Amino acid sequence: MISYSFHLSSKKHALTTSGKISVVSKHNLRKYKSDKYDRENIVILQGGETNVLDDVKAIYHQEFDEAINKYNEGKRTDRQIEDYMKYVSESGKNDVAAEIIIQIGDKEFWTDKSEETKRATVPLLEEQIRKLEELAPDFKIASAVVHLDESSPHMHLVGVPVASGYKRGPSKQTAKTKVFTTETLEMIQDQMHCFVSQQIQVHPEIFEDEELKKIERGRNTDFSKEYYIRQKAEKIESLKKEIHEKTKELDSLQMHVNEIQDDTDMVVKKYVEAIADAEMKKDFMKYALLENPKSPLGKLISGAWKKFREWWEKEKKPKVVEKAKESVLKKLKETKEQVEEEKGNVSTEVEKLAKKMETEL
Repeated sequence: MISYSFHLSSKKHALTTSGKISVVSKHNLRKYKSDKYDRENIVILQGGETNVLDDVKAIYHQEFDEAINKYNEGKRTDRQIEDYMKYVSESGKNDVAAEIIIQIGDKEFWTDKSEETKRATVPLLEEQIRKLEELAPDFKIASAVVHLDESSPHMHLVGVPVASGYKRGPSKQTAKTKVFTTETLEMIQDQMHCFVSQQIQVHPEIFEDEELKKIERGRNTDFSKEYYIRQKAEKIESLKKEIHEKTKELDSLQMHVNEIQDDTDMVVKKYVEAIADAEMKKDFMKYALLENPKSPLGKLISGAWKKFREWWEKEKKPKVVEKAKESVLKKLKETKEQVEEEKGNVSTEVEKLAKKMETEL
């Protein structure tokens, strides 16, 4: 039995902002380096090769410019909508676009199939685009890309759901929840399922004598269990790597703290003594370092060097030492606080990643 997946983006995968479309664009068009993916094994059936966001913008201009111009007529400048796509992205009231992922068969089915057999699904997926446009004419497809470089051939469709007849705001707006209601989505899935079943029957050279699994109710998609397990495993593996890197960073910071702690006593002692000696020489060097003092005062200080030393050690050095010690300890404290803050930030990131991994598990 062959599985068929028809998944509409929702919840955390919903394309609620322009930024999320840019992220999807990098994935769909393979605009990054990865050992897992091969730019040569994707097929663009609709849209450009550069940026899906540009394809979506083109749909926005085509579908909404006229309605937006009418809406802006007679309104104050500060109430007009200059860029409808930007307006939707920033308002958070509607999704900017929607993504549909279509897949025939799971990893188990495609494991022993040749690259030629996988590529033979491309025309079938293109036929499914035309069928979807017939079933959901208000979903304006901006980009359609087939991925042949993963475990199962599948297609990413990014488009804009368009609805008309609004009394408030522009008469024509993007409206995912109106175009894809529970009823319409169920109807589309049923019809697409039937269409794919027919494709499988007339292409035994690809699917042999397999039949399509019955559609499952009560969820947005009928992805195979294997698909979900794979997605979870990839996310968990990524989180493990992040935690490992953050843990190494935390260990390095801890070693730095330990080194500071070990050196503190020695640094304080040496630095305080150096400051004390320098202050003493500054006060006394004018007279005490003269080789042949001629003035009565020079002779007096030179001869009284020992007495001056005793006075210094007893009266002034303790004050100088205390002041120097405070200064050194303050600097050390600031350094420790900075390191501890960095440790705290890294620990927080590790905890968040661990919680995220627990959620994925």
